[in-house]
Amino acid sequence: DEAKHAHDEAAVWSVNALAVHEMGVIGVKMTVADEKAALGIMPKVAGLACRLHDSAHLQERFEQILTSQSSSGAMHKVRLDRRVPTRWNSDYTCLKSHLRFKEAITSLTAKEELGLEKYALTAAQWKIADDLSAILELFEALTLRFSRADMPLVYEVIPMLEHLEHMMTRVHDAPRELPVVRIAAKAALLMIGKYYALTDDSEVYRIAIAMCPDKKAEWFDKNLDWHPED
Repeated sequence: DEAKHAHDEAAVWSVNALAVHEMGVIGVKMTVADEKAALGIMPKVAGLACRLHDSAHLQERFEQILTSQSSSGAMHKVRLDRRVPTRWNSDYTCLKSHLRFKEAITSLTAKEELGLEKYALTAAQWKIADDLSAILELFEALTLRFSRADMPLVYEVIPMLEHLEHMMTRVHDAPRELPVVRIAAKAALLMIGKYYALTDDSEVYRIAIAMCPDKKAEWFDKNLDWHPED
């Protein structure tokens, strides 16, 4: 749906701007160069995967490089995963496969005769990509679980949102993380908060928790994040 895609993209950019502002207030800022590097990662990663998928010649050259770099001379996986906007976790799988084949990709994009120089990641981008992949991995298990149609999961929605909130808060508060990564975590927290607030529109989520045998009403009493007014 083109209209929905435009709406989602606008929402993301508005959250990003707010995250940049709020993190700047506490002294966590990224330079223009940092922002440019971060925004340039996925177009390069996804773009190279598409180029190899669409070109038998480029794919063959990639496989030759992989074989030459492999100690056993054979590889079980020889294709880069593509980014599919309509498929959950495709950003993560696309980025993960790119990182897995870092050495081969660096060699491939360095060959001028192939014309793939524009897809080469800089050292800074490889670092951001590595950190970003670790964070996206946190979402994978939850995304896969909630994508299953054969499980009654209403009672898990609020605990899952709290779990995500805790994970992103740890990244947000970690001084060792790159500023651009901490700002991204802040944007994720803002989006999680937006969806968490929507659960207030229906009592079903809280009733489902109270009726769950391993949670019941005690879950609210034991949960330090829960307040009576909630």
